[in-house]
Amino acid sequence: MDLSTFLHERRPAWKRLEELLDRAEGSGLTCLNEDEAVEFGNLYRRSASDLNQAQTFVSGDATVRYLNDLVARAYLVIYGRTRIDLRGMVMFLIWGWPAVFRRYLPHFLLAAGLFAFGTVFGFLACFPWNTKDPASLEAAHNAQAFLGPTGMSTIQPREEGEKDPTGLQGSGGYAGFSMFLFTHNVTVTLFAFALGITCGVGTVWFMFENGLMLGVLGAVFAEAEVTKPGHYYFLTFVTGIVPHGVLEVPACLIGGAAGLLLAQGMIRARPWPRREELARLGKEAFLLVSATVPLLAVAGLLEAGVARAPDWVFSSALKLTVACVFGALFLVYTLLLGWGRNPYYRRDGA
Repeated sequence: MDLSTFLHERRPAWKRLEELLDRAEGSGLTCLNEDEAVEFGNLYRRSASDLNQAQTFVSGDATVRYLNDLVARAYLVIYGRTRIDLRGMVMFLIWGWPAVFRRYLPHFLLAAGLFAFGTVFGFLACFPWNTKDPASLEAAHNAQAFLGPTGMSTIQPREEGEKDPTGLQGSGGYAGFSMFLFTHNVTVTLFAFALGITCGVGTVWFMFENGLMLGVLGAVFAEAEVTKPGHYYFLTFVTGIVPHGVLEVPACLIGGAAGLLLAQGMIRARPWPRREELARLGKEAFLLVSATVPLLAVAGLLEAGVARAPDWVFSSALKLTVACVFGALFLVYTLLLGWGRNPYYRRDGA
């Protein structure tokens, strides 16, 4: 290939890379949509190869200098950014992440369906429907022991004034249960995402298991409510988990949705190679699960300051009101923010 032919064939690609660089150098690669980002990487590799070829024609030629500058600029855009863009991170969480969430809402709803199925199954299997029948009670207790979480005895309903076996006095005897639920949901959120690499099998099981635990515990407290009227055990159960559960449970489901998205990248074939599809959806899954960290942080504050507070500090009605407020804020955040074009994430998911 002679020099004139080389320049004629390659120059449009160099100009296109220069156009993308002019945008990316000011705002970073995040300003490019998905197709443009892929194109940028391809053009960078092609231009680096062209630079090597150009050096064989005329050493020190203007074309070599141009390509050397172009490739160096592209390299710096890709690899040279070391400063953490805190403002960009905050703006992404406020404005960009809700668009990501809505884009993968079907995955979230599937995770929620698995969770709900586990909850209903656990409750139906562990609640004694005939509390006057010893056989029914025994069967329910056996199911609770088999399906319930480790340490079930430390979170059983207790009479008022009874010693707290967890050693956490002043919490109404439910601190052990509250801590178990919080740590369990953190673990489930991270594992549900990571286990998407098992083609979704692990994620599906974790969603079902988390709902199962909640159903079993609900059955335990509902049984106490029925067998010991006047103690309001089930209300205590609800007020002990709902204030922080309105954020913890969605965070767990978001982790499940991210795991299912990762599994989709492994299973579903697209026109492009499966490896590229997995890389693309893996990035999307990571963005989706990223917001669970602040959600769980806020949930931890609600757990410590509201859910564990004794009734003389926060009444049951006030705890439920707090839960409703934060539940409504979560809906506003996920459903109303992030519409329209913005520099952090586009509505089309690119």
